[in-house]
Amino acid sequence: MTPTAIAIPHMKMQGFAGDTLLERCCDAGCTVDVRGNASCGRLACPSCGFSGSNVTVPSTGRPTFAECSCGHAWLPEPAGVAA
Repeated sequence: MTPTAIAIPHMKMQGFAGDTLLERCCDAGCTVDVRGNASCGRLACPSCGFSGSNVTVPSTGRPTFAECSCGHAWLPEPAGVAA
């Protein structure tokens, strides 16, 4: 049996005065890779697929970890960089 990759769908999350709005990415079939790059070009969590107000990336001027409200942290890499 060969391993099968699971595509994580890209979801946008927005927070409004204590409320949360979740919606699918407006690009049909958009998925998130293991580096946190959604196929639409946005940064998204490679664990849960969310992007938006629940993902924080401190602007330190040097490589730093992105953090998602789901608890996952990762070092974002540009889509063109080989892992």
